Amino acid sequence: MKIQRNHLVWILIVIGPILLFGPMLVRGEVLYWGTPMLQFVPWHQFALEVLKTGHLPLWNPLLGMGAPLLANYQSALLYPPNLLLFLFGPEYGHGVLVTLHLIWAGVGMALLVRRLGLGRLAQVIAGLSYSLSGYLVARTWFISINHAAAWLPWIIYATDRLFESVSRKNIRQLYPSVFLLAVAFSFQWLAGHAQTAFYSLCLSAVWFIWRAISLDTWRDRFRTVSAYLSAGVLGFVLTAAQLFPTLEYLLNTARAATVDPELAMTYSFWPWRALGFLLPDLFGNPSRGNYWGYANFWEDAIYIGIIPFIFAILAIVTSLRGKGLRSSLGRFLTLISVVTVVLALGKNTPIFPFLFDYVPTFDLFHAPARWNLLLVFSLALLAAMGADQWRTPSGRALYWTRLGTAGAAIVGLAGYLGALWLGGVEPTLVRAFAIAGVGLVFTGLLTLFVDKSRTRLTMLLAGGILLIDLLIAGSGLNPSISPGVYDGEAASVVTFGRTHRLYMTADLEYALKFSQTHRFDTFDPGIDWRVVRDIGLPNTTLLDSVPSANNFDPFVPERYQIWIEVLGTLSSTDQLRLFQLMDVAWLASAVSGDLQAVRYESIKGSTRVRLIPNAVPASSAEEALRLVINPSFNPDDQVVIETSSASLHQGEHGGTYYLLEGQDPNRVEIEVTTAGGAWLVLSDVMVPGWRVQVDDAETELYHADYLFRGVWVPQGTHVVEFSYQPRSFWFGAAVSLPVWVLALFLYIRWRDE
Repeated sequence: MKIQRNHLVWILIVIGPILLFGPMLVRGEVLYWGTPMLQFVPWHQFALEVLKTGHLPLWNPLLGMGAPLLANYQSALLYPPNLLLFLFGPEYGHGVLVTLHLIWAGVGMALLVRRLGLGRLAQVIAGLSYSLSGYLVARTWFISINHAAAWLPWIIYATDRLFESVSRKNIRQLYPSVFLLAVAFSFQWLAGHAQTAFYSLCLSAVWFIWRAISLDTWRDRFRTVSAYLSAGVLGFVLTAAQLFPTLEYLLNTARAATVDPELAMTYSFWPWRALGFLLPDLFGNPSRGNYWGYANFWEDAIYIGIIPFIFAILAIVTSLRGKGLRSSLGRFLTLISVVTVVLALGKNTPIFPFLFDYVPTFDLFHAPARWNLLLVFSLALLAAMGADQWRTPSGRALYWTRLGTAGAAIVGLAGYLGALWLGGVEPTLVRAFAIAGVGLVFTGLLTLFVDKSRTRLTMLLAGGILLIDLLIAGSGLNPSISPGVYDGEAASVVTFGRTHRLYMTADLEYALKFSQTHRFDTFDPGIDWRVVRDIGLPNTTLLDSVPSANNFDPFVPERYQIWIEVLGTLSSTDQLRLFQLMDVAWLASAVSGDLQAVRYESIKGSTRVRLIPNAVPASSAEEALRLVINPSFNPDDQVVIETSSASLHQGEHGGTYYLLEGQDPNRVEIEVTTAGGAWLVLSDVMVPGWRVQVDDAETELYHADYLFRGVWVPQGTHVVEFSYQPRSFWFGAAVSLPVWVLALFLYIRWRDE
């Protein structure tokens, strides 16, 4: 039975991610390197446990002395595909989701290429070269990037569909296209990576403008722009339950204004890695333990395969001198490619620093190399256009193809012989040239000898060789391990328990990660990966329900970040006083000569709850911080309360409290008894959304000691209840849910009209 040509397209696209990640899934292994263990698995495991108790995971009390969880954009708790984590569990489920999203990315590219009127071979080339590109595969451990990038082809597909639908005069006929673009926007915005979503939105807008320019009248252009903006607004409303709390939280983080310039341009695209289009492992590969290039491997990974790269060059050359819509598309994609390369170079040219300083939005994100997402996407589409033009050469083209193929064979042979005979040459260089030579030879042979009219054979040969090429390049970039690394509890839990917080300085955390556990040169530093949990590397403590003052997160409350920075500048005596206030009872320190071992020193007198008799007013956050870090400040005798009032309640020493444990992370209940009234200070971070009740009567909640929460408790016995009820989430949910129902109802009703 012959395979239908359409089926062959989908088989080749789907089989790639399955071959890449299937062995891991069949073995029952899980992702662990980098953010899976340090962020996503802990976040999602905690969220699932909270949901099982019947509560919402709005707040994370165990990291950073408390921080929003759902409002943390990268946690992506409202992203619909994450429902699969209920079925598979976060540890194994992330591997499943990564595989499905790479398939989704490839299918989206194939459908977009079909929409552009290109053939089946073009669909295969685009689908494989994007979904298995170095950009996507090397970053699959960064789960939110993987999920968000998978939606880019679907956004452009829906954008192009919307443009062509605007000619329909009836709103019922136009609405389905508006809805589909809104849904594509909303899913990507819920996927949890703002940078990828922003770059995708930029490309979608530019694509739409390019298409709208071809319209004849301003009236048509106005209708087109109105439809596009309507899709954007609808997409925003559909995601309001996530975006409203995220925006509220963002305004209270250090990134509300700008990213530090040095941080923003840390991962600028290294110009030498442009050779990665043909030589992806020229500077080694961490999966083989021999990477020696600048910074890390994955930020500069751009490989799309040798065949697609040659096809893309062919499309660029022909489009620059051609006419018609297809040539216009080629020139447009070429321009996008050039612009994004320049932006990705970041600090390596004066252009990006200028834009960073003077043009809004360029100062929002770090790692300019991630602009290469649009480069890879554009080249994949150009490769599809080149594949559609692929013919057996004749005349001078035949001569140059033969010569190029022979030259590639010489390069490949020289690389192989060099690996055997040459000394003093970096092995990665020899291997990279040998593999590139082989790939170019196969491309040349296909061009010279395959009958392009035999579509099925051409798809099998070209698609199969490309698939092998990309699987070789992507193999090992996402190491897996037995799920036992997540089982049980860390050995160190026996030492410090779960009552008080532990803390690891930023310098020690950096040294542990980048000198030992998460080195850039290798994925296998020769350690037992359980040690990452045993040493309490943030945020693995969340896996063991151990409270920590650390929080490995791109978004942390601004006051928390300032507090931690100031803490590092103080004397050991002043640090000790603040550690006690932070409820840090265990301080990590390195063991000389052994970075895999961490010693935790006990700190006496640390407590999460304090009853303080005396209050000192502060008119601003800056004044409060100055008072708290002053060596004369005694957190057991006085509390700094931020208020415009000149007079505050003053109480008496003495009193007792009992912290009532519960399963709701959004609530803290304390029974307090005082002889003459006192200030109750809870050493949890204060952010908007927290409220307090004393005996069921809401009362004023203050910023206490700059970072924490404080409330006045009158004489006698009272129950104090702190509750996290962010109005932004409830308002967003009240907006999103009914709009989803209405929008989906209208789509089902009008889609066939």
